Amino acid sequence: MVTSVLVMAAFWGFIAVEKGTDLLQGIDIYIFALIVIFGGIAIYNAFKKDKEEKMGLKTEDELSDLIKYKSGYHAFLISMYMWLFIFIFKDKFPNTETMLGGGILMSALIFYITKLVVKRKLNEE
Repeated sequence: MVTSVLVMAAFWGFIAVEKGTDLLQGIDIYIFALIVIFGGIAIYNAFKKDKEEKMGLKTEDELSDLIKYKSGYHAFLISMYMWLFIFIFKDKFPNTETMLGGGILMSALIFYITKLVVKRKLNEE
C-alpha cells in the first residue's frame, strides 16, 4: 500500500512538472477531491477487513455478497442514466478526458451510495 502511494505521488509530481502551476482548474479540483475521498475509503476498508481477519472473523458471507450484488445492480442502472446525461451535456466539459474521468468517478460514487442505501434497507427489515 505504501508503494502504491509513493508511485501515485511520483506520478502527480511528474504531471505537476509537465503542466506547471495550472494543474488544478475548474472541474479538475472536484475530480481530485473525489479521488482522495475514494482512496481514503479504500484504505479504511482495507484496514477494517485486515483487523477483522486478525480477530478471526469472516470477512465475506452470504449477506455481504447479497449487499454487493444488489448495490452493484442498482448502481449499474443509475449509472446508465448518469452517462446519458453526461453525453447530453458534453458541451459543459472542458475536454473528453475530464468527461470520461468524471463519469468513472461518479459511477464509483453511485456504487458507494447505493451500497449504503442497500445496507440501511436490509438493517431496517
